[in-house]
Amino acid sequence: MSQAPRGSRRAARILLAVFVVTAAGTFAWGLIVVNGVRAKALETDAALRSVAWACLCYAQQERKWPASEAAFAASDGEWLCDSMSGTSSAWPSTRAEAMAGLQEPQTLAAALVLVGVEYPARAGQVPHIHARGNPSGVDTLTVINGWITAIDGARTGEAPTAGSERDS
Repeated sequence: MSQAPRGSRRAARILLAVFVVTAAGTFAWGLIVVNGVRAKALETDAALRSVAWACLCYAQQERKWPASEAAFAASDGEWLCDSMSGTSSAWPSTRAEAMAGLQEPQTLAAALVLVGVEYPARAGQVPHIHARGNPSGVDTLTVINGWITAIDGARTGEAPTAGSERDS
């Protein structure tokens, strides 16, 4: 049996070291990217929940859903309300419950930079909130759009008719 020459052993060690360093670098870069995406998802989730809450408050106060971004952004105020009138397990009753422990953006305008709202094209439809391609939690979009659909479906004295005004 012949032994491998010293030069080929050295080359094999160098090649192995290059592969190990490359694998470690790829792993570290992956961690950096994943942590960045997770942080952005938390920020997007906070914006989604804030916009959904502001949409619910707008509907409660105006007795209609916002029909345009101009009308919605003009209602910025102090996030419109701290609690919803009427109770249901289908939507949050307070802003803290809606935020689920996340820190909300400073203003509605700041939240609308991260997320978008598709306003109803005609009366009888509710707005739809989306993440504008940003990462978000697994079911956040389903949950927040479910709040809007549920409160519209309740059709109580406090719930607005989508896209139309109610007589008091």
